Amino acid sequence: MEAFIQHRDKEAFIHIYNRYFSTLSKYVSWLANDLDLGKDIAQNIFMKIYHRPEMFDPSRNLKVWLFSVAKNQWKNELRNKANKLKHQPFIIKNSIINIQESDDDIKIRRLESLNMALASLSENHKEVVILKYSNNLTIKEISSVLNCSEGTVKSRLFYALKCLKKEVDISKTSEL
Repeated sequence: MEAFIQHRDKEAFIHIYNRYFSTLSKYVSWLANDLDLGKDIAQNIFMKIYHRPEMFDPSRNLKVWLFSVAKNQWKNELRNKANKLKHQPFIIKNSIINIQESDDDIKIRRLESLNMALASLSENHKEVVILKYSNNLTIKEISSVLNCSEGTVKSRLFYALKCLKKEVDISKTSEL
């Protein structure tokens, strides 16, 4: 990032983009349950970085900073949607990850069960699970992204996994 900030080195920017775009878009997609929105938000983040690289604080870890920016962009998106919905009638559409018909039934049921279990979590718990298991962030990195203590992250992760296990176990028994 420093090479891009100091010299506007396009190769450095391309390297950063290629390394983090997929990860950021996946993170926001999980939060939003919308793949296209995740890609749009990640793209907007990289456009802002390209046009205003001075936004980055070199004292921070780039990966953690990017996830923090993504989280803030997602929250802004939620606020914008909430404001729009106040003035428009809407239909609630509850979607689960699009699964191709060629997948076997067991995988489909497992994904549906996992998505329903994730949807049952609070936003704080869902976010910790996504950062940890979908993006492989450490407890320390998650703590920085969420601006909370490592103990809080560990606690949220513990209770989220406990809840997920309970929800998945319930769905298994209901299928029988």
